[in-house]
Amino acid sequence: MATPASNPILLFRGIDVELNRCSPATRQAITAEIGGTNPLADLEALEERVTAEATGQLAATMLTNGAAAVDIEDALAELRVHLDEHFLQRKLVRLYDR
Repeated sequence: MATPASNPILLFRGIDVELNRCSPATRQAITAEIGGTNPLADLEALEERVTAEATGQLAATMLTNGAAAVDIEDALAELRVHLDEHFLQRKLVRLYDR
């Protein structure tokens, strides 16, 4: 996707970010990310924790109920897709303060 030079897009932690749409504080944090703060750090930690807990609970419940391995695998894959989409939206909201 080509963009004018006045609206740069930067790949930040797997997300294409339009820097001009970010708040000044978020923009500064992103551009100084190597030695600075990460505006997504808390959200990424929450994502990892929620994903681990939800995956464990789902697998344990399905194993307890005698689900087939293929069904467990399918359910875990669907859960992962759902959580990825959910947290992507939350990251975009955090980046763009909307």
